[in-house]
Amino acid sequence: MSAADQAAALKDTSHDTSGTALRGNMGALELIFTVMAYNGPAVVFLGFLPVAILLGNGVGTPVAIIVCGLVIAMVAFGLVKMAGRLDKPGGFYTLITAGLGRTTGLAAGFTALTCYFLVLVGVYALGGMTLGAVIQEIFDGPHIAWWVLALPLLALATVLGHFNINFSAKVLTFFLMCELALMVVYDVAVLVQGGAHGIGFDSFTPHHIFSGSISIAFLFGIGLFGGFEATVIFRDEVRKPERTIPRATYGVVALLAGMYALTAWCFINAYGADAVMGAVSGDLTGSAKNSVKDYVGQFAYDSATVMFFTSSIALILAAHSITARYLFNLGADGIFPQSLGKAHPRHVSPHRASIVVSTAALITIACVTLAKVPESQLYALLAGLYGYAFMILMVLVALAIGVYLLRDRLHGPAVAPALSSFIAFGIMCLTLVLATKNFTLLTGATGMTKTAMLSLIWGVTVLGAVYAVVVRRKKPEVYARIGRQ
Repeated sequence: MSAADQAAALKDTSHDTSGTALRGNMGALELIFTVMAYNGPAVVFLGFLPVAILLGNGVGTPVAIIVCGLVIAMVAFGLVKMAGRLDKPGGFYTLITAGLGRTTGLAAGFTALTCYFLVLVGVYALGGMTLGAVIQEIFDGPHIAWWVLALPLLALATVLGHFNINFSAKVLTFFLMCELALMVVYDVAVLVQGGAHGIGFDSFTPHHIFSGSISIAFLFGIGLFGGFEATVIFRDEVRKPERTIPRATYGVVALLAGMYALTAWCFINAYGADAVMGAVSGDLTGSAKNSVKDYVGQFAYDSATVMFFTSSIALILAAHSITARYLFNLGADGIFPQSLGKAHPRHVSPHRASIVVSTAALITIACVTLAKVPESQLYALLAGLYGYAFMILMVLVALAIGVYLLRDRLHGPAVAPALSSFIAFGIMCLTLVLATKNFTLLTGATGMTKTAMLSLIWGVTVLGAVYAVVVRRKKPEVYARIGRQ
């Protein structure tokens, strides 16, 4: 980070009144639910955990989730400290700029925008497919193409994105409570009924912890916490951010780690430690729902089908909100047209950025449909690509947090959270290497498709850095604002 960047980063920037600041009134609980909804607990339980068990360390998956939660907590420790000192919105974009300079910061901003847009398009596909499953399985209706069913979901996200975040937060809270209720009822049912052969603790033995592929288990485990940093993105839209953001960040990490580890352990006990691998390999997509039916009943099975869909809606709303806010912040800095960085005069929402995100999503859905990408592969492809981009961001933000907290001249060095971030940085670098090595497993892409996808992510990152250099030369006043500085 240059001396000019450091000096600019230390300037006191209070909330502006020019229309480039968002407003809201979320408390810690609402913020936790908004961020957790982005994680899609029902989608994780019904779709992701069986995959993690099959491809990762099998019966030892609950321990892998707990360990990954601890690593994410190490990043969160520094993130909360740094966010409290910066007092600026913008998420990864702002944090990485403050720690590593404007060139790297804009590269991260472009990567973050691409990352969350990819997952948004992916969950539109997932939403269309899960709504189709509800229509066919519960109402015995006809098969309808996923993209047709995705259109009303896109319209819903666009409408809600026009209003203040408090409204969307209430919708997300309702969906999340339903998902959590399903998971709690399932976990209790398995424990009360004693699982398949009595409740066992095989998951916590060294034999199972170090079985299978530990590297893949760690890769999937880190991905479970995607979006935890979104607490910082909503800084201007919460009450008392200096208290709300730390509580929400730690709360999200703790709840996700505890909830997924517990449910994975119960799922393993539901089939039995010696039979669960056979169950997930025999019916990867249906093993979780079938387990719900076995232990809770037909109504719960039908509810799980519906909640797979409602969880997709929650994912859409949350991903749309985060993507729109990254675009809003880039617009407010003048990287994109500044009109995108203007808040709605009444609802104080990123309404223009929201419309642009929806328009881009509509065009992308049309292109994907015309390209005839198989729907069975589409979500996995985009979700895997998102996971890889998210890992790049985690590497950069862990390093940025450590550098910033050690070099912060205004508040003084914060050694403990900086050291925590540097350790997490080393772990994240290793994870990124593993993700690159196992990119086909992560996305399902091979050959030219794999090359194109890797080129897309790294190309966007490099483009952001190159654009920052150009802006520095031609528009120094815009360069000075990069990272909400």
